[in-house]
Amino acid sequence: MNQEKERPEELFEKEKDRPELRKYHIEKEIKDPLLKEIDGLYADADALSMYYAEKYRRILFGLSLAGTLLSVSFLLYDEINFHGMILACGVFIVTLFAVNRVADRLHCHRKYLEYRLLAEGARVQYYLARAGIRESVTDLMPWPWKFDVPWTVAVLERFRGRSVTEQKKDGPAASLLDIWIIDQKAYHQRAYITTEKKEHDDGRFTQTAMILAVITYIAALVFEIVFGGLFGAPAFLSPERMETIRVILKVAMGTFSAVTVFTGNYYGKLSLEDVEQDHRRMAALYEKAEKEIRKEGESEELLLNLAREELNENSSWYAYQKKNRPEVNI
Repeated sequence: MNQEKERPEELFEKEKDRPELRKYHIEKEIKDPLLKEIDGLYADADALSMYYAEKYRRILFGLSLAGTLLSVSFLLYDEINFHGMILACGVFIVTLFAVNRVADRLHCHRKYLEYRLLAEGARVQYYLARAGIRESVTDLMPWPWKFDVPWTVAVLERFRGRSVTEQKKDGPAASLLDIWIIDQKAYHQRAYITTEKKEHDDGRFTQTAMILAVITYIAALVFEIVFGGLFGAPAFLSPERMETIRVILKVAMGTFSAVTVFTGNYYGKLSLEDVEQDHRRMAALYEKAEKEIRKEGESEELLLNLAREELNENSSWYAYQKKNRPEVNI
C-alpha cells in the first residue's frame, strides 16, 4: 500500500517494529501496566524519530553537496571552457532530483517531526501518570499541535482517564525531581552546548569562505589596477597570461561563494540558532522548576504548568522545523 494513502497512526504501528531501531526507555524496570504502556509508546516514537532524523540529515547533506558541486562544475565549464564539465553538471542535476525523490518517497522530514511530537507527548503523559495526575496531555496541548498533527492527539487519547494501579511499586506519589526536572535540565544544558558548538562551527566555516572570497576579489581588483590597465595604465602582461590569471581568480571567487551556498542550504535548514535558544530557554525553565519544588514541593499545579510549557515548546519547535523540508535549490 502507498504510504501516502495509509493513515499515519497505522503507518506508525507498522514501522515501530523495525529491527534496526534503537529504543530507549524513560525508566528501567517499570512494573505498572499503564506506565509500561506509555513508556512503550515513547520508546517506539522516539526510536522512529531518531531513525528518520538521521535519514533527513543525510538527504539534506546530499542535496546541499550536489547543489554546490553543480555550481562549481558549471563555473569550470563556463570560465575555463572545460567542456566535459557539462556532463558533470548533468550528473549533479540528476542526482539532485533523484535524492529529492527519495526524500519525497520516504517522508523522512515529516516522520521525523511528527514522531518526535508523539514521543514528547507520551513522555509528558508518563510523568503526569507517574505523579498520580489523571490529566490527559491532549487537554494541555496548544491548538497548533492539535490542528497540524491530529493523529498524535488520537494516539495519546488512549490514556485518558486511566491511572496507575501499583502505587507501592511504581510510586505515583514519588518525586519527579530526578526523573523529570533534573534529567531534562541536564539534557537541555548538554544540548545547548552541542548546538552552540555546531552553530559556531557553521559560522566559522561560512566566515572563512566569505573572507577568502573577499580576499580573492581584492586580489582581482589589485591585479586589474596594476597589471590589467583598469585606469588606462599600460598592461604589463601578455593577453594570454592576463586571461589565464583572470580565469583563476574567477574560479577561486566562484568556488568560495559556492561554499557559502552549501552552508546556507545545509546548516540553514537545521535552524541551529532557533534550536539553541529553545534549549537555553528550557534549561532555564527546569532550573526554575527545580528551585520551586525544593522550596514548595511538587504541587499538581506546578507539574501541570510545567507540562503545558513543555508541550508548547515542542509545538513551537515543530512550527519552525516543518519549514525546513528537503528541496532542490539550483
